[in-house]
Amino acid sequence: MTSLELEARLDNLLSTAQTETADIDQFAPIQEREECPICLIPLPFSEDQHIYKECCGKIICNGCSYKHMLTDRRNGGDSHSWDDYKCAFCLQKDGQMNYVKSAKKLMKKKNPHAFIAMAIKYKEGDGVFQSDTRALEMYIRAAEIGHARAYFEIAMHYVQGIAVEQNSLKALEYFKVSAKKGDLEAHRALASYEEIHGNNQKSVNHLKVAANAGDKDSMDDLMKAYKLKHLPKEVLNQVLRAFQEANDLTKNKDRDDARDAMARYNDRRR
Repeated sequence: MTSLELEARLDNLLSTAQTETADIDQFAPIQEREECPICLIPLPFSEDQHIYKECCGKIICNGCSYKHMLTDRRNGGDSHSWDDYKCAFCLQKDGQMNYVKSAKKLMKKKNPHAFIAMAIKYKEGDGVFQSDTRALEMYIRAAEIGHARAYFEIAMHYVQGIAVEQNSLKALEYFKVSAKKGDLEAHRALASYEEIHGNNQKSVNHLKVAANAGDKDSMDDLMKAYKLKHLPKEVLNQVLRAFQEANDLTKNKDRDDARDAMARYNDRRR
């Protein structure tokens, strides 16, 4: 794809997305949270608490992965460690899989997570030739099938001038679309943008959306904003309650056990 073709596709993507989200308030609560396909509990935001499986294209919480690993081990299976276990969803063993080939199969099925995974592989040159342009193309394709984070990643390409010329205005518009589609990082980016431009109330409003959905970094930033008198105590308390409730929805014993086991495992590796 030539640079002109890439820009045309990006412009068309943005225009279409802006039309689709025109009636959405950018400060509307985030309604949908992706769930683990096994326990059906909303996934934690922290990326170290779940894993994307390129065998089946699912994002599985560490709790279900850890529970499956223990069950397999007790039943005489060959799951021995975090680095060597079968997928809890499709039972494919990591060491037996060609990650790039598997991702490409999932891409044919329009799995948005597969496009994101391939974007990262092109960005890092992991199993494929390194290409920032190909990485951007993967994010475009993920965005075209509705992946909110893909719009954020495209915005970052414009911010950093990677594979496209730097363009802060286009980056801003992509951040807005991503936020309207429910991406927390986009809300955080917009909060920073508004703060830099002296729009403290808008900055706080973006942080409130993310914190209400359970984002700790945004909650921490709101605490700082409160100390600067940018929001009243009663509003802070409301957000704190919503933040706690949102995080409580992501907790269960298996996830707690997995977190503790991972900590012990990492300690042994140090």
